[in-house]
Amino acid sequence: MADTEAVVVDSASKTEQNQDEILKAAQNEISQVMATAMGNLSDQTKGEEPSDFLNKQKDAVEDADYVEPMQDPYNKAITYLENHNILQLFQTLTAGIVYHKPEKPLEYMMLEVEKMKKEKATTK
Repeated sequence: MADTEAVVVDSASKTEQNQDEILKAAQNEISQVMATAMGNLSDQTKGEEPSDFLNKQKDAVEDADYVEPMQDPYNKAITYLENHNILQLFQTLTAGIVYHKPEKPLEYMMLEVEKMKKEKATTK
């Protein structure tokens, strides 16, 4: 019994050591990347005042052409469906199918759409 407990404790300590090694390796890699990035930034700005570097960056941004942001396709689709009452139409058709349980649901939907079109035409 004591041997089994020793194996479990030994296994747990090895797992902790592995996790510590992985963590240290990740920290070292992050430190190296940050040092390289900061070195590159230092090389670009060598001999310049920080305000000069920032002014150059600001000028570059101001000189760039403005690009209209792209609208999220999902929100664009939802807006279209809402503006044309498509969501309400499908909700009404689905509720009717579930309630009436027609033998031919597609024909039922087509007839319901035709009824809606006629009702809309008579109310104009």
